[in-house]
Order: sequence, then structure tokens, then C-alpha cells
Amino acid sequence: MRSNGKGIIIGIIFAVIVAVAIIKYLGLLIIAGGLGYWGYKKYQNAKRANQKSKLAIVLFSLAGIFFLAFIGNLSNVKQQDLANKAPAVPAKVEQTSVVPTTTKSEQTSNIVSTSASNEKADSEQPKRIPITLIAGTDGDTFKASVQGKEEKIRLLLVDTPESVKQGTPVQPFAKEASAFTLKQLKQGNLSLELDVSERDKYGRLLGYVWVGDKMLNEMLIEKGYARVAYINPPNVKYVDQFKEIQATAQKSGTGIWSIENYAQEDGFNQKAVQKATAKTESKSNDSSVKESKPKVVTPKKEVVQTYSEPRESSRNVYYKNCSAVRAAGADPIYEGEPGYSRKLDRDGDGVGCER
Repeated sequence: MRSNGKGIIIGIIFAVIVAVAIIKYLGLLIIAGGLGYWGYKKYQNAKRANQKSKLAIVLFSLAGIFFLAFIGNLSNVKQQDLANKAPAVPAKVEQTSVVPTTTKSEQTSNIVSTSASNEKADSEQPKRIPITLIAGTDGDTFKASVQGKEEKIRLLLVDTPESVKQGTPVQPFAKEASAFTLKQLKQGNLSLELDVSERDKYGRLLGYVWVGDKMLNEMLIEKGYARVAYINPPNVKYVDQFKEIQATAQKSGTGIWSIENYAQEDGFNQKAVQKATAKTESKSNDSSVKESKPKVVTPKKEVVQTYSEPRESSRNVYYKNCSAVRAAGADPIYEGEPGYSRKLDRDGDGVGCER
């Protein structure tokens, strides 16, 4: 009865071992262990009875076979795992390079599409560098502090009449352009948008200057203080946009476009200015000859009165120095305004107390 009881127990154990054998990695090993244990028990029983147990030998053999099968299966599994992991390495690197800042586990297709849309959005938004005005130069050039360094900035794709160039007389609308640029820059909230090439041959920074959400380059063209010029690829980001604005200014005869043939592709034509001035004077002389004397007297009186009024008001206002001008909130002070004098305008550009 004892032997039968033991046999039942061993059979149950073997059945359990067979059931556990469905485990992927340990199944063969458990079967080998169960068979080995069963064979060991049979061997012990036969030894006590001084007999040889053929069943024990069979069980030991089967245990060895299952154990060798387990070793072979384990080797195959490792090779398969290595093969499966091999292509995963470059895929992971590729995802990291496409989306370096991602923290969520998403599908590869979603990651790539999201990254592409983000890169497109970033490329569409211009990168602007905050700057601080130091001093104005003329209509298209000024000095500013850029990232703690003093730089001379040249506005891209625009050209204003000369007001400070040596050997060149002050051109029409030059002072107006300079005063307009300085007035806009003094509002603050300035930023510089660079194009492809950052500097010209003179070492000046080239770019588009923003005053808040308005571009100074555009405003100069719109007001008729500048022409679209110096179109040198690759710095042509806004050239088409500027040309459209210029066409509108030309049609309306604003600023520089009010003088026929003054603004040319190669610059500003001084001969056109002289011709326009001579034409105006000729018309004025012709009209004065045709009109009778009583008609001539009346406009002369009006002109004298109109001219004398600002002069009288200017004499009533006096500023000892630029500190007094700033204290009165009148800086910068332009030529013709009350209180303007040459001692307040040392560089003689028609704008006093600029800094």
C-alpha cells in the first residue's frame, strides 16, 4: 500500500510538472526535474530491495533529454531576442533625433508628423533679437545695443535720401526720413530680425527693425521716405512685400515720389530735383508776370504774416541747453520748432538734442 501511495503522489507531482511545462522558458527544465526526481525515487526503492530498476534508468534518460532540450531552447530564445532587438536601436536613435524633447510614448508616425509640423511653425515665425537705441544716424542707419554690444544697424532692402554723407548735399526728404526714423525708434520695444547674411562689407548688421508689431522698413516705404533698393540675394525675404507697398506710394505721389524722376533704380537723381525746382520757379515767375499789381500785393502780405508768426513764437521760447529741452519734454527738437537753435544741434542735421 505504501508503494502504491507513493506512486500516486509521484504521479500527481508528474501531472503538475507537465501542467507547469506550458511556461515558455522553464517548462522543459521542470519536466526534466520531475522525471529526474521520479527516477531517483525508483532507484532508491530498488536499492532497498536489492533490485535493479529499469524504470529508474528510463526516467533518468528522459530527464537528461528534456534538460538538453531546455538548454538548446534557451540558446535559440537568446538568439531570437538579440535579432529582434537589433533593428530597435537605430529606430530609437531616429526618434530621438526627430523629437529630442518628447516625453510621451507615442507611435512613430505620430511623433514624426508632430515634429514636422512644429519645425514648420518654428520656421514660419521670424526670430527677433531685442535691441536698444543708442543714437540715430540717418533714415536707414542707426546705432543700437545688441546683446550688450554697440552695433551699427543698416535697414535691409530700403534706401533713404542722404543727409550726413560727406561730399553729398542734403537731399530732399532726407531730414524728414531721419526725423521719422528717430521718432519711431524712440518709442522703444525694438527688435531686430536678421536675414541670411548678417553683415555687409562695412561690418554693419543688416536686418528688419520692428517697433512693437510694426516694421520700420515698411513704414519708411509707406510714408514715401525710402525706395526699395540694394536687393542682394539671399537677403530678399520681404522684397515682394516691399515692392507692393512702394507701388502704392508711387501712385499717390507720397514723399520722394512727389518729385518726378527723383527716385531712380540707382539712387536719387539730383538733376531731377534741380529741374523740378527750376520748373516751379518758372511757373511762379510766369504767374507773377500775368497777374496785375493789386493781385500780387495781397499774397505777399499773407506770406510775410505767415512767416513772421513762427519766428515771433520761436523767439518767445528759449532753451539754455539740451537738459532744459528734455525737462520741457520737447526733445528731440527740430529745425523750425519753437526754441530750436544751432547750439542745440551740434551736428547740423536739423535735429537738436537727439541723445
